[in-house]
Amino acid sequence: MMFETALAVAVLAQNTVTVHNTRGASIQKYHYSMFYETEINFGGEGGLYGELVWNRDFEALGRGTLDVTTPSKWASRDERIAELRNSRTKSSPNPLGVDQLDPHEPPAVPGSIAPWTTVGVTATSVITTQPFATNPWVASFTATAAGQGIENPGYWGMHLRTETTFDFSFYGMGNGAVMYAQLMCGSQVIYESPKFAPLTSQWQKFNATLKPTTPCFGGSLRVLTATPNVAIYLDHVSMFPGDAVLGLFRPDLFAFIKEYAPPMVRVPGGNYLEGTGLRTRWQWKKSVGPKEMRSGHYNSAWGYWVTDGLGLMELLRLTEFLKAEPLVSIYTGFSIGRQYIPLYESQPFVDDAMDLMEYTNGPANSVWGQKRVQDGHPASFNVSMLEIGNEETQRGKEGYAGHYQIIMDPLRQKYPYLYIVASGIMAATSGGRSSSCLPCVGGCDMAPQHCDAWDEHTYDSANTMASLVDLYNDYYSSSFCQTVNGAKCPPVYVLEFACRNQPLTVQSGVSEAMFLVGTERNAEIVHATAFAPMFVNVKGEQWGYNLFNFNASHVFALPSYYSQLILKQNLGDYILQTNVSTYKQGTERWSAIASIKGNNTVIVKVVNYEFPSFIVDISFDGFPAPLTFPSTASYLGNSDPSVANTLDNPNAVSITTVPLKVNGQTVSIAMELYSVAVFVATF
Repeated sequence: MMFETALAVAVLAQNTVTVHNTRGASIQKYHYSMFYETEINFGGEGGLYGELVWNRDFEALGRGTLDVTTPSKWASRDERIAELRNSRTKSSPNPLGVDQLDPHEPPAVPGSIAPWTTVGVTATSVITTQPFATNPWVASFTATAAGQGIENPGYWGMHLRTETTFDFSFYGMGNGAVMYAQLMCGSQVIYESPKFAPLTSQWQKFNATLKPTTPCFGGSLRVLTATPNVAIYLDHVSMFPGDAVLGLFRPDLFAFIKEYAPPMVRVPGGNYLEGTGLRTRWQWKKSVGPKEMRSGHYNSAWGYWVTDGLGLMELLRLTEFLKAEPLVSIYTGFSIGRQYIPLYESQPFVDDAMDLMEYTNGPANSVWGQKRVQDGHPASFNVSMLEIGNEETQRGKEGYAGHYQIIMDPLRQKYPYLYIVASGIMAATSGGRSSSCLPCVGGCDMAPQHCDAWDEHTYDSANTMASLVDLYNDYYSSSFCQTVNGAKCPPVYVLEFACRNQPLTVQSGVSEAMFLVGTERNAEIVHATAFAPMFVNVKGEQWGYNLFNFNASHVFALPSYYSQLILKQNLGDYILQTNVSTYKQGTERWSAIASIKGNNTVIVKVVNYEFPSFIVDISFDGFPAPLTFPSTASYLGNSDPSVANTLDNPNAVSITTVPLKVNGQTVSIAMELYSVAVFVATF
């Protein structure tokens, strides 16, 4: 919308902002970080993790793969998710023994190789100690004619591109059988590999580079034999795109994270960390070492099998490549809907935390440091931040506070430099918001424990998210922070926020921007923020509002991504005092903040949520020299709340520019009904 056109509309209101050269709190560098709950919505395997073969190691045994051709299985799971989340405070036992299935963990279906299908053969999975004892299931079949074998559909199709090659490998055994691979687009062969050397009675690994001659958005991979009447055994059939970032990550998805350049990434966190018991929780020790030897596990929090190919090492390499600080999550003995493991049985979780630090930071000659070297990373990762637990709602000495203490104390003793984040309030907008009996502030017969920050999570409607612009205004003086023994509420990390179950529209994105400028304005309290969840394969969705949405071949970002990006790319060092004219009326509200970067750069941010389009006049007071203004502001906005990005139209909402009107030391911007504007001035 052109500024001159806006001025000509008589109904536009005039609002004012005054920016004073008075510094407030420093803005911490971890504002606008990212949270990667590695496995939700097939956002890891089937998403950012570049592996194209689903169930590459044949260990899934039907768990989470039996009806992969029916997307509705994944898209209509709100009832199950609600049951999981509502059961967080129930008290079903969580025994230390792990022979029984966890809640929501289906039994294995021996013989199933799903989602693999057969090409002219009867194939099954069989158990063996070779080639990998920790991954005992392999595929077995005998062909009756040449050209038979098995076929993998990928995660609802493979994007087979002609501009890159594909790195293919498999392990095979079969006395004299000759194998080859085909890339398929429907029934059309778009590449056939040369024949491999004959299989033998011993397991061997085979590698090839495949290059399709025709592009295909929904392709598949076949592994076939030219030799009938020979029993064939296959394991760990893998294919990555040749242009995968670090050989690991899908390039188009990675590009968004690289553009955002998060200062910190929380991994893995979320319900995936906890599972619904000890069998289904994330176990970092099983996620390191050679990928062929990782046993995998059923992700009961979100209902599918994972190979653990995207493990701790891969997550740390991701953060290292991004030059982001990793915030690694530690399991406490709490799983969704279960009681805590008793404190007297919790030493294994303490050991896991200590061993994790040795793996990430320890010398090369230490037990776990040596394993890191063997995994290909001789240097320390220099991890300096940990989060203990996730949304731990069972408080008190036998609950979170007690489990936090037994893990935190030895960590701080051995690694005094660690910045430790505690689990805080699960829902910042919930009724009866209370800090009582949380470890940072004490209570329930416990003294306050050391916490550098705690992690609050906020999911709500767009209207409520916008209203939370003021959530942290009176944080330390509120009844929420009435503590015991003189303790003070720690700084806040808001490491999960989003409009839950809202349309994927500009209205939702701007409501979150309104919330974020409130956290930035209260920078002395809020030290970090991160949206959740990050990724969703649209064919495998379990959570209905995600930052990056993709299928096998295409991706789009929510308006929320662009509203965060425009704020993140213009982050100051200190908040400046800002006076704003009347900004609230029912659900309509607008807000403005300003900050200073270095000694002579002023950043101004204005967000409008539901106020009828208006012009805001911004003046500046107390600066030592006149300010120089740009001719345009970065801008995201629309007066239609339903405008959204889609796979077919990924840029319906994105960052553009609008003209500024400069009159001396006053700047005017026209703001649409849902909009974010940012400009930078210097003096």
